[in-house]
This record gives sequence, structure tokens and C-alpha cells, in this order.
Amino acid sequence: MAELFGMLDDEWEALQPYLGGKFTTQTFRNALEQHAPRAWAKLVERYGQGGKGSGNYYSPSNILYNYLNDKARNSLVVRRGFVPSKKGWGTGIVVEWEIADAVAPVTSEEDKQFIEGRAERREHLFRERKAGLRRDLLRARKRTGLSCDICKSTGSHLPEDMRDSIFEAHHDKEPFSTPGERAVTIKDMALLCANCHRLLHRLVALRDQWFEVEEACEQFGFEIRAMSA
Repeated sequence: MAELFGMLDDEWEALQPYLGGKFTTQTFRNALEQHAPRAWAKLVERYGQGGKGSGNYYSPSNILYNYLNDKARNSLVVRRGFVPSKKGWGTGIVVEWEIADAVAPVTSEEDKQFIEGRAERREHLFRERKAGLRRDLLRARKRTGLSCDICKSTGSHLPEDMRDSIFEAHHDKEPFSTPGERAVTIKDMALLCANCHRLLHRLVALRDQWFEVEEACEQFGFEIRAMSA
């Protein structure tokens, strides 16, 4: 099972655009068949096509369900319960999932004022909440140690397995006036604790102008630590 999960992990990032925020085990299977045919063929080779009358205890769909359930236990996806399945599934219901990084944080009063200001601010929040971006930023920053780029909080007062939860990804490098769509990478992002993130959104909304993190640090009276290259 670990070998198969590793194989699916190799395809996970590439499949996410075909899943959307919410998806079902059926959607995941269809995406794997269409966009990762070698991985799908490996599952079929081992377990057959599955379905009623196959005689196998496990099927490719069982493996995919177990894989997603494992991701839910590790807080990478959220299990949303059962929804009606589409044609081609063996039962009338199927489990629905949601990629954890696509689940928007609860909208705060600061965010409400932020997104009511201008259309570009809504785009800013969309970029911050792009699926997988926060996870990738945390992974990159863990190499040098997690800390907020404004207040330098590390969450050391929390149990180690909970420290990640205080950090959020903030889209830092492009002002609202920058036109057009573009790819967003972790180099464009700052890592902020939830408190400083809210403060920064509040500052932008009140002053109606863009502040990069370094400029915001001057407003807040902090010195920004040197960013990793």
C-alpha cells in the first residue's frame, strides 16, 4: 500500500487542477484515468478494473479512497461526507473531499473591509488562498525555521504539531495596480502569523494603498528579518 500511495503522491500536484476545490473519489478516479494513465494502469494491473463481480476484495477505487482518507488524517484534505455519485459509479453515493489549502479561512472583519474596497483586493485574496501555496511556503520555510516576517513569532509556546496552524501565506510582491494574470510562486509570498496578517489587511484597507511587508514593518514598528534567498 505504501508503494501505491507513493506513486499517487507523485501525481497529486499535477492532478489538483482537474479536481477543483471540492471533488469526489469518483472525480479523483476519472482524473487519474485521463491525466495519469500510467499510474491508473498500475492499479488496474494489480487489482483489475474492480466493480461488482470482480471477485477482488480491493479495487482501484478502494485504493483511491484509502489514499484520500490517509490525506484527510494528515489534514491535507477535508472529508465532507457523502454526495450523490454520477453515472458509472457502483453505488448511488460517493465521498466528497476538499483540498485543505483551498478551504478559505473564516472571513474576518478586516478581510470584509479589504475585499469590499476594490476588485484587485479580491484577486489578492484569491492568490493568497490558491490551493497548495500555503503548504509549499511552509515546506520551504521550515528549512530555516518558521517565523512571522513581521513580529518574528515562531509559535514556540505551542506544541510542535500545532505550530504550523498560526501561519498564513500573504501575497506580498505585486501592488493592486499590476494588471493581468500571472503565475504565483512562493517567492511572491510572505509568511505571517494570523494576527499580523489581519493587521496588514487592516492597514491596507484603512490607508487605501499597498504596503509590502517591509513597509508594513515600519508602520508597525518592527524590523523585518532577512528573507531567505
